[in-house]
Amino acid sequence: MINIWNNNLMLYFTPQQFNSFSDFITNLVFSDRSFPFPDGEERVILCTPNRDINFVFTLQEYRELSEAMEETVYLREVYHLLNQ
Repeated sequence: MINIWNNNLMLYFTPQQFNSFSDFITNLVFSDRSFPFPDGEERVILCTPNRDINFVFTLQEYRELSEAMEETVYLREVYHLLNQ
């Protein structure tokens, strides 16, 4: 299992799920997918497999999630090289 923790969000992935989610986050263009919320701040909505639960991120929060995903990809590559 791969765990991503960011503020009040903890995500658990199998390696295959992680790769898919990481690709999605990497290719997401915030400005193309964001919407103004009632407080005036632009946010992007990420749907989950559960129709009742969606993630909502401001630009800064999205950047932090994206950076966490990039760090995880990097660390997985390092662990893979060390275990060969």
